[in-house]
Amino acid sequence: MSLLLSERNCARLRFFLSLFIIAFLSGTFLLIALDSAHAKPGRAEYTYRQAKSEYDRLAGNSRLRTHRTAWVRVIKKFRKVYLTYPNDKKVAPKALFMMARCYSELYGYSGAGKDIREAIERYQVLVERFPKNRLADDALYALGDLYRRTGNSRKAREAWEKIVKEYPGRDKAGIARNRLKTLGPEQRQKTKYSTLTTQKEKGPAGISSPRIAPGAKLATVHDVRHWSASDYTRVVIDTAGPVSFKKGYLPANRAKHLPERIYLDLKPARIGKNLKGNISIQDGLLKGVRVAQFNRSTVRVVLDLRKTHKTKIFYLEDPFRVVVDAFGENYFQRPSCLPRSSKIPKKAKGQIKGNGLSLAQQLGLCVKRIVIDAGHGGKDPGAIGPTGLREKDVVLKISKKVASRLKKDLGCQVILTRKKDRFLPLTQRTAIANAKKADIFVSIHANAAPNRRARGVETYFLNFALDEEAMRVAARENATSTKRMGDLKNILNDIMKNTKVDESSRLAGYVQREVVKNLRKKYSNVKSKGVKQAPFFVLIGARMPSVLVEVSFISNRKEEERLKSNRYLDRVAEGIVNGIKSYISGTKLAYLP
Repeated sequence: MSLLLSERNCARLRFFLSLFIIAFLSGTFLLIALDSAHAKPGRAEYTYRQAKSEYDRLAGNSRLRTHRTAWVRVIKKFRKVYLTYPNDKKVAPKALFMMARCYSELYGYSGAGKDIREAIERYQVLVERFPKNRLADDALYALGDLYRRTGNSRKAREAWEKIVKEYPGRDKAGIARNRLKTLGPEQRQKTKYSTLTTQKEKGPAGISSPRIAPGAKLATVHDVRHWSASDYTRVVIDTAGPVSFKKGYLPANRAKHLPERIYLDLKPARIGKNLKGNISIQDGLLKGVRVAQFNRSTVRVVLDLRKTHKTKIFYLEDPFRVVVDAFGENYFQRPSCLPRSSKIPKKAKGQIKGNGLSLAQQLGLCVKRIVIDAGHGGKDPGAIGPTGLREKDVVLKISKKVASRLKKDLGCQVILTRKKDRFLPLTQRTAIANAKKADIFVSIHANAAPNRRARGVETYFLNFALDEEAMRVAARENATSTKRMGDLKNILNDIMKNTKVDESSRLAGYVQREVVKNLRKKYSNVKSKGVKQAPFFVLIGARMPSVLVEVSFISNRKEEERLKSNRYLDRVAEGIVNGIKSYISGTKLAYLP
């Protein structure tokens, strides 16, 4: 009997032990699952969530919501997320959306027009940069609301119609249709600039062209300029006002001794009195350019081709001009780091795995040319300091120092866009870099601001401006007004497809870091204003990593005094060179076969 009880007890013990093990294992798996669920997400997403939690705290605090500084603090957090991860397709749109939302909500408390403009700007950037993102229709819907609040029914209609047309399956489409009904029938509004709207139309080859209102005044075509190399040519057509353009192709006609041609029909336009009808180029890519009045309102520009492989056409404003870039077949074949038949020496292979090749070796293999652009010049003095120091003189000195150091330290070819005090159009500067097949393009400038206390160093790459200060700097360097900077967004999407945004951003980061680091070794109170983005004309069309460096504020008395010092300029130049070195070193032989 005792043996039976003992066996029963053993059975029960085994049963309860099994239950305990199952329960223990289940709990363990549950803890693992919970731990996985709360694991830290990707760095970009994690940073965004931190900013979002700050917003949630602010939104839930009725007292803080009335303080502008609290909103600005949160906006800066979202801006930092976007600037750190500008090309992250998940996080960047969300950061832009939240910036816009914060500005919109802040407007409800402040009533300041600048806040609603900032909100509109962010929503526009989101739609233009991330049209396929799930937030694009939400941004358009919010844009319509903001335009409606500012009394611009036409813009509100455009935003909501775009939702219905481009996002018919999204949740905002039905709401947008209802909002369109409340606007009533469309009424055309007359504006001061009635010849040009902000919309784009696509030509036969997908070229972005401004839409011109019917009955617009004829714009005079007053000049055709060109810059050439063996396998690259840039043609710039200057007009006295905005025109639309359409591209066409004409095959060779041996009977009439005519080569292959492409043409642009500009309208409404007329030929200027002093414009030459035939412009000879004879550079291997183009034979020449012919201009004629095709009909009463159309000017036809014909480009006679030789060995042109590809063309790209875009327009710029203030002043308006149409730019044609022609490329040869070999232009897109990046120079090999080594001849195809060459093999990496065994010694070199060991260096790559171990200590790595020296910087000079890397540059000898991979970087052939660097173009240094001294901003302004000639009739354009740039910014002028309190005691009369001119930006054009300072940046030319720095550029020469940079070129000299690059040649000495790296042994690569360095080209200056200008070696003396002469005027160069902005489009010619990038044309030089493209024509020379530069690997890097650095434009050097000195900053200026209405606030004389503003100081520091900042470096820009080509992209949409995200704050008023960046727009102000771009407006000054572009010699145009802040109000017109918004028009650039009509063309940036097309241009950015051929712009090395990621590489330019990386180059800007290295240059900014090294210039500030080098100055701080010898000078006190050197402020780093960081890497920023803005639509600079001088960077548009560059087919290589390109940046614009604002080395100091010439408008600040202390920094102007420093810019007069040869020792200070040496420090700035050395910092720029170190930044370029660091960028190339960081590439780690990316182009090595």
